[in-house]
Amino acid sequence: MKKKTSLLAACHYSFLVKNFFLLTILLFTGTLVQAQILAWQFALPEPTKGVETSIGATTVHEFLETSLLTRGKGVLPKQGNSRGFSGNFGVDESFEEAQKSNSYFQFEVKPKKGYQFSLTSLKATLRRQEQSAHIYQWTYSLDGKNFIKIAESANVTSIHNNGAVQAPIDLSQIKALQQVNKPIILRLYAWGGLTNQGKAIAFGFGKSDAKGSNALTLEGTVNKR
Repeated sequence: MKKKTSLLAACHYSFLVKNFFLLTILLFTGTLVQAQILAWQFALPEPTKGVETSIGATTVHEFLETSLLTRGKGVLPKQGNSRGFSGNFGVDESFEEAQKSNSYFQFEVKPKKGYQFSLTSLKATLRRQEQSAHIYQWTYSLDGKNFIKIAESANVTSIHNNGAVQAPIDLSQIKALQQVNKPIILRLYAWGGLTNQGKAIAFGFGKSDAKGSNALTLEGTVNKR
């Protein structure tokens, strides 16, 4: 009986040691779990007005550089989207036209020296008005020039004032977005607006609630190279 108890104790000790070393490795590589590595909320400490030139990420992984959410030259700031970030897009009828007119939002993912990242999911709350652009396409670029489509284009159907949560986009199967040790750009093109004059034509990221809910979230892991 004593031998059996000793054997169980030895097995338990071995299990604890192995898991301790595994946990230690994960802690040092910064990859305990998949998590938010970049995110934007537009309510705190002060609500945005929606017309800011750029907005820095409010959640940044410790081993990533800070990131700015910006507009393309074809998107004009639109007053009135408090706790959001939006603009007036051109009257484009296709993805190709939106590219030509620089109708997009974008941000950069840049690891600190000695680190690399892998992306798993992209989540966004998007807000449109009645006559605004409403068809969108996420893309990525490894060189800042050539942009590759991510999944299929989608349509924001809701015109709710706070915006609508869009289906998460799976990035985990895109090989080029795994174990990346250099900057990449994620860009959101939009088109389909009926006019770019007057009111009710803004498109962008929907309102964060008063508690500071995220309107844009990038999930993944960051670890040492």
